[in-house]
Amino acid sequence: MTIVLLTCGIMSPAVVNAQTINVPGGLPTHVNATYQELGLGGWTPDTSSTTQTINGSGTVTSSGATSGSDSDALQTMYQQSWGYEAAQNAQALGVNPSALAATCVVESGCTNLYTAGNGNTITGAFQMSDGTYNEALQQALASNPELASTITSGTAGQQDPATQAVAAAQYLKDAATSLQNAGITTPTALDTRAYYNFGPSNGTNVVRAADDETMASVLSNMSASDLAKNGISTTETVGEWKSAVATKMGSAAYQPVLTT
Repeated sequence: MTIVLLTCGIMSPAVVNAQTINVPGGLPTHVNATYQELGLGGWTPDTSSTTQTINGSGTVTSSGATSGSDSDALQTMYQQSWGYEAAQNAQALGVNPSALAATCVVESGCTNLYTAGNGNTITGAFQMSDGTYNEALQQALASNPELASTITSGTAGQQDPATQAVAAAQYLKDAATSLQNAGITTPTALDTRAYYNFGPSNGTNVVRAADDETMASVLSNMSASDLAKNGISTTETVGEWKSAVATKMGSAAYQPVLTT
């Protein structure tokens, strides 16, 4: 006799094995909208994104958030191999990376120029003299000793953009602090430009001057020849000079220098 067993439609459940999914770099923190649906209303997609620098072996060497508020100058600096390190070191000193980037854009286009010679020591991406560079660098390292591990020591550091950026950020911090003491509540990259270019006393004089005053009258300790070397004519007004500098700096011109 053959016996047939009926299961009445009951079947054994299938065995499901858990899987592990590895997502490179982690899951995205923002939705990247490529095509916005019709009728979506007033929804605005988040323009924030995360940028990463990856070396030949596939290792992420730097990572940071960027957004629509980042300046063009900062993006120019990020295109350099030393740009992310310079930005991080600036932040460690309490300096806005966009203000630092605006300085290297004006000074050199963020390229590592060698312009020293014939008694002139001004050189590098941030066009600093040996004296100013050494003093500002030591001040920065005293303020944040951890930065010592990120720099190139000795005279070679003057021609290393990432190292020179530490000194430049400190000098911008000095400029902003000096202007605050002079009554400028929130110094911008444009405000500190004259300090960086012409020194502390001249920097304060330019910021306080009326737009219709001439640069020659405000920078009275500089000869016509010195002004010409800086691209300033004897009839150029403070307002004209500020406008020209702001155009070079782009949106970073009006960003504050200090973050703390």
